[in-house]
Amino acid sequence: MSVVSPVRGQQGWSTESEADVDEIADRDPPRIGLALSGGGAKGFAHIGVLKVLEEAGIRPDVVTGTSMGSVIGGLYAIGYTPAMLEDIALSNNWEEFFSNRAPRQYQSIYQKTNHSQNLLTFPFRDGSVRLPRGLIKGQKIAMLLYRLTEPYHGVSDFRNLPIPFASIATDLATGEAVRMDRGYLPDVIRASIAIPSIFEPVKIGSSSYIDGGVARNIPASDARALGADFVISSDVSSPLSPPDSLHSFVNILWQAVGFTMEASNSRQLELTDLHIRPEVDGYTTFDFDEAARLIKKGEQAARRMLPRLRALADSVSRSPQMTILPPFVQQADTLLIRQINVRGSNAYLRDRLKNSLRIKTPTRHSLSELEYKLNRIYNSGSFTDLISYRLQELPDRSGYLLNIDITTETQQTVGFGARYDSQYKASLLFSGTFNQIITPGDALITDLRLGEQLQLQGTYFLPLSFYPKTDLTLTGGATRMPIDIFSNEQRVSAVDMEQLSFSPQLRVEIMPQLFFGVGPHFEAYNLNEAIGETIFLDNINGLITAQMLLYGDSFDHAYFPSRGHKLLVKSDYSDGRWGSSRTFLQLTADWEARFPVSDRFSLLSRLTAGRTITYSSTLPLHYRFFGGGAVPVSIFRERQFPVLGYEVQQLSGENIRALQVGAQLRFPGRTFLKMTWNAANLSNDTGWELDPSAFKSGFGLSGGTQTIIGPVELTLMTPAFEGPYALRINVGYAF
Repeated sequence: MSVVSPVRGQQGWSTESEADVDEIADRDPPRIGLALSGGGAKGFAHIGVLKVLEEAGIRPDVVTGTSMGSVIGGLYAIGYTPAMLEDIALSNNWEEFFSNRAPRQYQSIYQKTNHSQNLLTFPFRDGSVRLPRGLIKGQKIAMLLYRLTEPYHGVSDFRNLPIPFASIATDLATGEAVRMDRGYLPDVIRASIAIPSIFEPVKIGSSSYIDGGVARNIPASDARALGADFVISSDVSSPLSPPDSLHSFVNILWQAVGFTMEASNSRQLELTDLHIRPEVDGYTTFDFDEAARLIKKGEQAARRMLPRLRALADSVSRSPQMTILPPFVQQADTLLIRQINVRGSNAYLRDRLKNSLRIKTPTRHSLSELEYKLNRIYNSGSFTDLISYRLQELPDRSGYLLNIDITTETQQTVGFGARYDSQYKASLLFSGTFNQIITPGDALITDLRLGEQLQLQGTYFLPLSFYPKTDLTLTGGATRMPIDIFSNEQRVSAVDMEQLSFSPQLRVEIMPQLFFGVGPHFEAYNLNEAIGETIFLDNINGLITAQMLLYGDSFDHAYFPSRGHKLLVKSDYSDGRWGSSRTFLQLTADWEARFPVSDRFSLLSRLTAGRTITYSSTLPLHYRFFGGGAVPVSIFRERQFPVLGYEVQQLSGENIRALQVGAQLRFPGRTFLKMTWNAANLSNDTGWELDPSAFKSGFGLSGGTQTIIGPVELTLMTPAFEGPYALRINVGYAF
């Protein structure tokens, strides 16, 4: 048989058509190739196939993979055993890789105070809203691949891996399949799994690539091109659907892609000597939580071929030249980093990254430490595309060179949010984030809230130093908020509070979860009677207060946290001597904690204390403390606290003392059950004696879950077991 010499494209990759590949001359013994198809989560079945192949005594001489087959095949080619691959499949939360939302452990304390409240976010370029090139940037899956492939970061020719390997991607410009057998292994694998419209295309060199399954889902011809004489194909591709089952445009779109895939599969199966097809038709591309069952499906399918596999193994084992893998290269506990090279055209971002890393070379660093730091830097919001890294051993083997690549595109986004709760009904949010307004590193965040609570607010962040991280923030806005007035536990009137405010503040990050802020606050406010009669009516007044703020947050999740702490300590001092209409001092301290007892069960507590000294002046109504309701109120949240068993703002006073204790149970599927007891005393009394009769107590039973539209929570609450009971609902992210 003749051997086709492929035409080489960028990086030396082959772009020949399937029809150009002839069979390679027979050898004794034959070289065995393993071709692993794409199929998303269904690709976990390949792990089960590998288990049985090794059980039968077969170690492939070459491996090729498309999409998820590229992930499994690439890791197998560098020495991961089927057992190790199974552990990777079962121990990772794969749903997280399909989200751009930054995990909280990587968010800065500033991001936690301005956490994402949007349902949808779109790029904003050249004065118009654009559709994203993909829903997911891919940073999370990239970091996983960088970590798993670290021992082979220095290998550029995949024919030199323990098992020669090639990954299949699709050239976005031509639509042709590209066999990638050299380059940077994690980036090549990432290109193969870039599902169109889900992941953004992966740029390597001057070309962009998407999921290899679009052009060639079963890479049998590529296994032969690497030198295989006998090809085993593990195929988890989906068959075409009957027309009467296509009920949405998405189904029809995938069916259209499937026509090309089906034709390619037929040609590839002609080059396959042994076709293993796990029965995975009942599963979808995104059934990552079914990993254990899918691996089992792969085992079952391969076992049906066991007689043929053993016969093949017997024929191969007669030669001493069968594939013998070198020992698996274990990742070192720490690596000696002697040099750091940050590449990117933006000098400010290069300097920011270097300073944020806080790595003084030479130094020993673990991969987990490096990954944590890079994730924190990436999730700071200054980088629009991926941060990639590559560890290369120096020629004298004295340590490693750490190469980091960054992008420099200015990030501008607009977003939309929506929520519903029993108190304020439906609310809408329109937001925008704009970077590099005046100088590199700065950002402007704007929010417009529509509903019973109206607010237009903008915050400008200007970085002053990298370490300690110091920023100047300028916040200004207009707010209108209803305040209910209660008497004898009955709502008697309502007041609309209208406010214009401006707050410059200097913020210093004391540690990743804690910052200190100080600065003046200027506001003009007006109180308008909405219904009923009230004695709190006021004309337009101005306040100038000096504010100090200490804020910390180490919760593992923004909603339904199971571990960590949250701390707020704040002081406001207003003095008529500097032009303020009121003289008062207000001190607030609020501490929340979650104590995990087990993986699913945690205890919760909250302590709140607030004290106001008015110096014979009248405290503005919106500076009183308010308690009531099942969820926090986002506007003026440092003075409004949930107290189960009572209506929002039913309890009020110039001083507050409150305690909350409870327990939370997490069920599979991100569902939670929470039981809480609380007691609170809100009054104008300046005494701090602990008189139990002065406290209002209440109970609550809440059930909640995380959904695509945000958290959903139902709370049944009462001031006493005998009632009355009230049911409250909260849907969506807080804003």
